[in-house]
Amino acid sequence: MNKKTEYLETKGEEKRIKLEILFTPIILTVPFIVGILLIYDWYNRDITLNQLELEGELMLGIIILIVNILFDMPFVKSLRKTLK
Repeated sequence: MNKKTEYLETKGEEKRIKLEILFTPIILTVPFIVGILLIYDWYNRDITLNQLELEGELMLGIIILIVNILFDMPFVKSLRKTLK
């Protein structure tokens, strides 16, 4: 096989898949927890304490949650497909 047309080495495929499986819980949960904490902090400060200054914190939390969901769904689907 010509080295110029080979993109990835196939001998390291098992190591890459094992690493993806190992880091999947971290990749999925950490952004979700950060987004929830930002929204919770916004709720505590803005709604309960009436410090109406932190709309950016709410927007950042929502953006993190939405982007996490949009990128994690294809990641999990491709990981499932690779494992089968």
